[in-house]
Amino acid sequence: METILLIAQIVVLIALAAFASYFIVVLVRVKDILVEVETNVKQVSAKLLPTLDNMEVITAKLRVVLENFDDQMVMLRSSVETIKDVADNVSLFERRIQETIESPIMEVMNTIGGIIRGFSSFITRVTGGSVSE
Repeated sequence: METILLIAQIVVLIALAAFASYFIVVLVRVKDILVEVETNVKQVSAKLLPTLDNMEVITAKLRVVLENFDDQMVMLRSSVETIKDVADNVSLFERRIQETIESPIMEVMNTIGGIIRGFSSFITRVTGGSVSE
C-alpha cells in the first residue's frame, strides 16, 4: 500500500509540475500580450496628444470665427435696415418733390395749353376758319 501511495504522490507531483509549467507558459504569453498592449497604448497616446492639441486649437479658432460671423451678421442686419431706411426716405422725398412740383407744372401746362388753344382760335378767326388740324 505504501508503494501505491508513493506512486500516487509521484503522479500528483508530476501533474502539479506539468500544471505549473503550463501556467508559467500561459503567464509568459499573457506578459507578452500585455507588453504589446502597453506598446500600442503608448503609440496611440503619443499620436493622440498632438491630435487633441490640434483639436483644441481648431475649436478655439472656430469659436473666434463664429463670434466674428455673429458680429458680421449684426453689422449686416444693421446695414440692411439702414439701406431700407434710406430707400424709404428717398421714396418719401420723391413723393414730396412730385407733389410739390407736379401741381405747378400741371398748371403751367394747362396755361400753355390754354394759350395755344386761344392762339389757335385767334388764328382761325383771323384767317376765316381755314386752319386745318
